[in-house]
Formats: sequence, C-alpha cells, structure tokens
Amino acid sequence: MCPLRHATGEELYSPHSSPPIAWPQGVLTATHALARRRVILLAFVITTDVHALALKRIMRAAVYDPGAPQSTSVVDQAAPKLHKKGFCRGGVLCEVRSCGANPVDAKFVIGDKFPESWLPWASRRVAGSTPGFDFSGVVIDAPAGSGFAAGDEVFGFAEDPASLRPWRPLHGSFCEVVDAPLDQISHKPSQLSWQEAAACPLVCITALQALEQHGVSEGQKVLVIGASGGVGHVAVQIARCLGAEVIGVCSGRNAEFVEKCGASVVVDYRQDGYIERIAEHGPYDVVLDAVSSADARDKAASYIERVKPYVKTDGDRHNYVVFGGATRHWFLAGLKRFTGLNCFGRGFELFWIRMPGSSKLLSRLAAWADAGKLRPTVAQTFAFDEAGVRGAFEALRSRRTAGKVVIDVSSPPSISSESV
Repeated sequence: MCPLRHATGEELYSPHSSPPIAWPQGVLTATHALARRRVILLAFVITTDVHALALKRIMRAAVYDPGAPQSTSVVDQAAPKLHKKGFCRGGVLCEVRSCGANPVDAKFVIGDKFPESWLPWASRRVAGSTPGFDFSGVVIDAPAGSGFAAGDEVFGFAEDPASLRPWRPLHGSFCEVVDAPLDQISHKPSQLSWQEAAACPLVCITALQALEQHGVSEGQKVLVIGASGGVGHVAVQIARCLGAEVIGVCSGRNAEFVEKCGASVVVDYRQDGYIERIAEHGPYDVVLDAVSSADARDKAASYIERVKPYVKTDGDRHNYVVFGGATRHWFLAGLKRFTGLNCFGRGFELFWIRMPGSSKLLSRLAAWADAGKLRPTVAQTFAFDEAGVRGAFEALRSRRTAGKVVIDVSSPPSISSESV
C-alpha cells in the first residue's frame, strides 16, 4: 500500500509508521519544563566547571630541596584556595608582597641553634615544604565576618610551625599566595613599607611575648644580648615601649645602631672587661639572650653562667631567657608551650614563640609602629628567585646582619591562569 500524500507531496500517513499520537496538553507542558530544567542545570554545571578551572592558578614557591644548592629551590605549584572552614582556624587568602627570612627557616637545613641530632630528621621532614612564617601582603579573599576584605593590606604569619603534621607539608610564606590563619594576621601598619612590615611578625611577637611573660613593666631594667640582631634590635624597642630601661650587648660597629633603637647603654662584647661592664649596670629584672645556645659555635661564647649572677631572682620566675638550647631544653620549652607546665631550673629557660591567637599582639605592634615607637630595620633584601632565597639563607648563616633579612616578592603577583 502506498502512503497517502497531500497534493504538495507531504506524507500524511504511511502503513510502515504508527499514526501520530495526540498527547494531552498537560503532559507536553511538563515535558517542556523538564527539558528546560535540564538545559539550565547543564549550563550551571558547565559554568561552574569553567569558573573552577579559571580559579586554578599557578604560583612560584620556594621549597626545601635536600638535593639542591643550599637545600632550596623555587618551583611552580598550585596556588592555595581559601579554606572558609579551615583545617585549623580558617584562613584569609593573601597575595604576598614581602616575606621575612628568619634563622628558624634555615634551622632545618643548616642546623643553626638546633640540636645536631635533630638535623637529619628535620631535613627529611620538611623536604618539599615551603619555608617562611612572616609576610606582608594584600587580601585576595576572606570569609564573611572576618574583619578583612579584598584589597586590605595585612601582615602576620603564614602558618604556625607547631601545625606541622606527618601527613602534610608546611605551607610557609616564601611564595606568591598564602592562606593565612585568621587569628595570626592583622592590618598592616601604614607607616611601614612592605619590607619593614614583613620583617615584624616573628621577631616582634617573640620579643613581646618573652618580655610580657616575664613581667617587664615601667621602671624595670632589661639586658638584651645580641641587641643588633633580628630579635635583639626590636626587643630593645619593645622593652622601651613597655617602659623599661634597656642595656644592649653587641659589637662596637653596631653600637650606634642599637643606641638609636633605644638602648641607654651599649656594651661592646669585643672589648676586655665587658662582663664587668654588664655587671656594673645590673642587676637586671630580665635578660633576653639571643646569642647563647647549645650550638657548637656558641658554647665558647655562652653568656649564661657569666651573666646569670647579675639577674634578679624572683621566687621561681625564670628571668634569664634564651632562644636556642640543647635537646632537653627544646623538650621542656615545648612542654611549657603546649601545657603551660614550666619545668626549667630556677632562673633560666628557653623561649618558644606561640603564634596562634597573635592577631591582637600584631595590632599592638602596628599601633606602636604607626606612633613612631617601633620600626624594624631591614638589613638585606633579596629577590624572589633561587639565587635570592639561597642568598638569604647564606646571610642568616653568617650571623653578621644588623636587623632583618627580607625577600621581596613584591609587585603584582606573577600568577597565571591555567586550564586542565
């Protein structure tokens, strides 16, 4: 049988096909609505995927590399994303302008003031991790209600070293973008440059916590040994902010620098009779010793036993504070840091900074800086490349810098979008 056709040739019915079905209008409407929803859903998924791909960015970061010169390399890696419900305390995504280099960054590869027996373990543990703790930069994104917004200038800590876990590497500040813990950053002092602000957090918080935990206040006398170094020169200024009189110990060539920081007397340790001069200006309420440690290079020049007789005793208070020690000292410092239990012998302790919750202290430092009472000195600035990072580590190794070593990540970040 031939199919029926219209005069125009259009096929109206064929014996080989089923007759057309007259669907109810409601079914057709529901079908069309479902089809539209599928199209919208598909468009949303595609848009979301494209957006996610656009946000996947590459940044430069320094990493500990045991096989490289000075044990560091600069590599390309994925930039972090904002952890609104962070692994620990939530974070603020920041573009890094400058980052501070500190002796603790080099401890893992050169062992400075670190127990020598720890070095092989420490080097293996941090392989592939990014060095650095303090930084200055600009907020890219922040959780709602955090007190920060895109474009804010900030400074603080990229990560707490105590957050090291066996299952994850350390994500430090030697990179172009950090996801900084919310309780470890504050708004940048307006009177400080990016480099000066990046030089602040670790040394200033170390000095402030050490001084306040040992009761330094108006009218007291503080001795700072190593007063021209990273911690020492800001400790002089912060002790003055707290109202104390400061006597500094350093080499003669840095005496004028330490005086400008606020020391009323500077003792040159290279001159004969310098211990007698230290004793002459005592007794001291607190001593901050940034030189003595169990490191082989420090044992011969250790001040502890020679200066401790000139420190006031106050019950069980440990008024002689050092920043490097033997394995047992690090164990006791960790015990005090995490439990509050102080098991050091009378009159001496190794101090270990506590970074979590430091945002309020950072705000106090910013206020002092904006009032002209605190200004860290940047001794050397290095470019953010392999030669620069290795040069910063070498400067730390030399122990001859008056002030802080800083790496200038600077300018707009060289982050590039990458599709996968």
